Amino acid sequence: MRLAWSIAALLATAAGPAAAERYTVKRGETLEHVAQTHGCPTKRVLAANGLDTTLVRPGTVVTVPDCRPPKPAGAKAPPPAAPPDSEDDKARQALAVIDGATWVQPRAPRKWTTSDTPEPSDSIGEPWNGALFGGEAMPSGEGYEIRRPNRSYGAPHVVDHLRHVIAEVRALYPAVHTLAIGDLSAKQGGKIGGHVSHQSGLDVDVGLYFKHQPKGYPDSFAPASDDLDLEATWALLTALGRTADLDTGVHIIFFDYDAQGRLYKWAKAHGTPAEDLDFLLQYPRGKDATEGLVRHWPHHGDHFHVRFKPKRD
Repeated sequence: MRLAWSIAALLATAAGPAAAERYTVKRGETLEHVAQTHGCPTKRVLAANGLDTTLVRPGTVVTVPDCRPPKPAGAKAPPPAAPPDSEDDKARQALAVIDGATWVQPRAPRKWTTSDTPEPSDSIGEPWNGALFGGEAMPSGEGYEIRRPNRSYGAPHVVDHLRHVIAEVRALYPAVHTLAIGDLSAKQGGKIGGHVSHQSGLDVDVGLYFKHQPKGYPDSFAPASDDLDLEATWALLTALGRTADLDTGVHIIFFDYDAQGRLYKWAKAHGTPAEDLDFLLQYPRGKDATEGLVRHWPHHGDHFHVRFKPKRD
């Protein structure tokens, strides 16, 4: 069964606790981000709204339960709340979940321990506030180059999927150039420079294929120029997309909307069924559409940001 996000589910009206808050989802936010900023487990926010996905359309009003612990008897009243963030601040914070923007206020990293490990998963917490236990380094291999080996650690199923996907594309197109593999996570996860996500071994940045290998590639990513090899890049994207049916497969991919459009037009002209195009790409439904495995995100025109599902037994 394909990964699907039901718009009808957004209208669910499951009642939350008496002190629950109503919150309007901003552009760029997921319910994971909303839960984090309210200090609430993501599962509680999903349950309060009758949802099974964290991806909702901007403008959706959701219920956020009051997850604060009960106040002890005789406790002093909390200090006055700080002024709310501006809409621009909220948008920047939401974008930083993916982009690692430097304007997000730093927060103390959580001290993860082995008791936090949801066995047998190797990925702990959230991609933007997590850790990695028992991670596996992406090994050197045929057809790809790991740009920063000290950031090449992922949950074992993520590394396994990546290797199979790359091998599948090279079997179809043996002449393609070496593929750039960007950051996964640090050996034990947690915050790494240049990112807010990539903390739990589930995220990986994957370069693109070109008709002529760009100068400096694969040591650095190259933008989706006119020299983009649409056929090989489409093969890479569809190979990633085929894992979405698996419990450990791809959850979502972030990629520039206009670049999506070029892939869409090429694939449609070469006979790709409309059903497959609709499943894989957000294009042409608009940058705010909540359909499609691939979603627009700014500054993602030179690589796929691929997020896999955590392994849960």
